[in-house]
Amino acid sequence: LRIKEVQRWSLSMSLRTTQLSITLERLPEWFQSHDRAQSLLRVGAWAGAYYAVHRATYALSLVAAPKNKRTPGGVDLDGPVPRYAGCSLRKVAAARAASFVHAVGSFAWNARLMRRHWNVLRDVAQRRPVVRFLGRALPLLAYDASNELPGAREALCCSLGYFVQELAHVLGNEPDPVFVAHHAAYLAATLPIVCSPRGWAMVSLATLLAEVTNPLQLSWELARAFGCEQVYDALSPLFTFGFAVCRGVLMPLAMGDIAVSIFGRDGGARAPPAMRFAYGVFFVGIGASGVWLAQLIRGFRRYRRKKRLNNNG
Repeated sequence: LRIKEVQRWSLSMSLRTTQLSITLERLPEWFQSHDRAQSLLRVGAWAGAYYAVHRATYALSLVAAPKNKRTPGGVDLDGPVPRYAGCSLRKVAAARAASFVHAVGSFAWNARLMRRHWNVLRDVAQRRPVVRFLGRALPLLAYDASNELPGAREALCCSLGYFVQELAHVLGNEPDPVFVAHHAAYLAATLPIVCSPRGWAMVSLATLLAEVTNPLQLSWELARAFGCEQVYDALSPLFTFGFAVCRGVLMPLAMGDIAVSIFGRDGGARAPPAMRFAYGVFFVGIGASGVWLAQLIRGFRRYRRKKRLNNNG
């Protein structure tokens, strides 16, 4: 009996091993035939890449300025900073390094992507203009261009991966409700686009307008945090002006053009559900950008006024 039991067990294990081997052999083929699975895998890979940038920056900072020792300028890198919900400046700087890499990389990628597919985006048959404004047929671009265009879905996965790891950092170290809501909203709006057949162009344009000022913003923020007053003074007017133009003028215009594309279609045609949902989330984001812009301008004016009084005194 024991011999038969051993034989049955051996046969069962052999069958399981064979099935596992067949499954592993077919796994690459399965991924190639399932776009959503591929996209989620790319998102995870990009999240890991940005986390690696984050950790590498943190490790390099420990070499340049050992823990619990102030920098030559007297900045405490490891003490809690109230402005960042008690997170240390060392951790904040490491996170901002990943943000800087994403801002530069995603802007360049999406700019190149839109240029590469410009003929498709501007094609009248693809755009289906429904209204004319100042001599221009709107919408200006085919925002529902196919996600199957080379590089389109991959660019979205890159930004999604960044926001996944950045949200993890924010939740663990800088639990600011505004940042948490912003990152969660981006993930909620963009993930359905990645998993749908259309909509990459509207996200790419929004990414261009949002990320173009981010390198300047990050430099401005860290100059203030590290006490580099001269750099902060030099960057303040540039950043304020750039942010006002991009978030206060260009982005609302782009959202209006996207609205024409999504909601102004002839014959009762409707845009894909993922695009309508993403637009609703982005529209709320425009409101948040307006609040940030107003706070930025007020802070800039207050800072300049205080500086003039100090100089006169």
